[in-house]
Amino acid sequence: MAKILCVEDSSEFFIYLTSVLKDHSLTQAESIAEAFNIVQTGRDSFDMVLLDISLPDGNGMKILPDLKDSFKAKPVPIIILSTDDDIISKVAAFGIGADDYISKPPNSSELRARVDARLRAVKSYQQNTQQVQLGDLFIDSNRMCVEVRNQKGSVQVELTPFEFKILKILCSRPGQVFSREQLIDQVWGIGKYVTERTVDAHVSHLRKKISDSSVKVETVLSAGYKATIKDSASD
Repeated sequence: MAKILCVEDSSEFFIYLTSVLKDHSLTQAESIAEAFNIVQTGRDSFDMVLLDISLPDGNGMKILPDLKDSFKAKPVPIIILSTDDDIISKVAAFGIGADDYISKPPNSSELRARVDARLRAVKSYQQNTQQVQLGDLFIDSNRMCVEVRNQKGSVQVELTPFEFKILKILCSRPGQVFSREQLIDQVWGIGKYVTERTVDAHVSHLRKKISDSSVKVETVLSAGYKATIKDSASD
């Protein structure tokens, strides 16, 4: 059962959605403001968003990119539900990050099939990203295990849960800079009070624990951290 956020101001249509998608748990947000409040306070962790375009406090299309950015810990597909059936609206929606576009009123079988297809795609993606390798560092999320594998053999690195999450995030996108704020949102969760000094402390411990690997966590001044491979000359 997936948790789905429905940004929809019509109570009647929301009731219809709950009946069609009865195998899932649906939460209604009747406005843009309410949707962001639910997401940013971390009240629930959602697997999908169904987003109406015509909302009391604005156009759903305009907030789609910001809404997508709010889900930093995992990929969350956003499906547009709209009475606008023209090709221009559909192309515009896909251009700003929509994962699908369904015209209202939707056929119940088609709606159910499209929602389930998107959820399966996300699940498949997550399964394929359970293992991450960078240099001689192997990260296995299923076993919550980190190993250094090189010519000397294989050595397991003991990390705390927070250190593990930080390392996986950085190594999943080598060379990409993650700000401290991004790491806080992805590791501890949106809305949690965690200071940047706490992030720095965890990174400091993490660096010491992976010092024998070919991977290093670099500080990017005034920006954050990134994972890279050590230069052979510095080994």
